Amino acid sequence: MDGLLVDSERLERRIWRAASRAMGVELTDEQFATFIGHPAEHGDGLLRQYFGAGFDVAGFRAACRGRMEQIVATEGVPLRAGALAWLAFLAARGIPYALATSSPRAIVEERLGPHLPGFAAVVTRADVARGKPFPDIYQEAARRLGVAPGRCLAVEDSPARRGGRALRLSMPLVVVPDLVPVPTTVAARAVAVFATLDELREAATRSWPATRAVQA
Repeated sequence: MDGLLVDSERLERRIWRAASRAMGVELTDEQFATFIGHPAEHGDGLLRQYFGAGFDVAGFRAACRGRMEQIVATEGVPLRAGALAWLAFLAARGIPYALATSSPRAIVEERLGPHLPGFAAVVTRADVARGKPFPDIYQEAARRLGVAPGRCLAVEDSPARRGGRALRLSMPLVVVPDLVPVPTTVAARAVAVFATLDELREAATRSWPATRAVQA
């Protein structure tokens, strides 16, 4: 979801950098990229690694949450360019699609609320026994679609963090990267890599495989 359909990673980067400066440290873009897609406990360790063992992680996260809530209330969270056109394309073709995300349901509703009725299934971390790095969320999304994983198409922005789970299920993978570059080892195993969602939609318009889509 984040980084693929929702342009939240740039917003979070802006918030994290502002919060870090307010606490007297500077979070670089390169450092921020190392947090993307990892669980909070991993990120807590990175914060202490970058800013010292005594860094107030809880205070930093509280400051980030407060800034995010304020921005969401006043500005909203933007969708990634081409997201609505991609979902409309799937709907027009009668292709059911699912959302597979590690975000809590409340965050999903906050960021995609008006668009959720179009999804045939929505699977969050709370719906499966195991989260990252296990592929359970993808497996459950495919089950709810009523389609074998190998007949689904996973669309990911950052396979370094999540796409590997789709590949573990032998689920065809398309990558539309955002802030994190696609590792060459993953790109070699993907069906295709597109720079934008519009490029993905244009390619799908020309030739759509006999699969169903799982958004992540």
